[in-house]
Amino acid sequence: MEFGMDRILSNIVFWLELPQTCDIIFRDRYCKTRDFFQLALNKFFRETKMPLLTAVAGEIGNNSFDHNLGNWKDILGVIFIYDIESGFLIIADRGQGIKKTLSNVREIETDEQAVSIAFSDIISGRYPEQRGNGLKFTANAVRANKWNLYLQSGFGCAEIINGGNISFKTKENYICGCLSIIKFNGRK
Repeated sequence: MEFGMDRILSNIVFWLELPQTCDIIFRDRYCKTRDFFQLALNKFFRETKMPLLTAVAGEIGNNSFDHNLGNWKDILGVIFIYDIESGFLIIADRGQGIKKTLSNVREIETDEQAVSIAFSDIISGRYPEQRGNGLKFTANAVRANKWNLYLQSGFGCAEIINGGNISFKTKENYICGCLSIIKFNGRK
């Protein structure tokens, strides 16, 4: 089934690397609005019985809606794909990305810096709202459960492997919006 994740992921990455698109991939896993995402998240919880993992997925997916409201690049909504047996979930959006969002409240030079700030500082692109702890919660939950996390926005990425420390990198490929992958303990 790992091959299945690889194929799905390569299709999503291709879609996110397009400078502009009007096509929606994985229509059966596409959540155009927050209410459709909430329905998918509820289904995910019923199938996994994992409240913390559901909260992490909810945090990532809700960020897409919260930070792109009225500012989607071309296609609004998220792709939410998971495989409980293999233990992975993917959330992807074609929004404005972390750097653009956080640049509304702070000067940021690179995508890697933006991703690092999003995971490290209490900051929100929705100023003056007092928010900005969601990705810190996500990273803590991933580390505590020894899951893997990969999140990329623009050229910047964050990675946690087997619950270890978070690392930040600059990638060669540009992702329009955000791509999040969580590998958790599946049912195999």
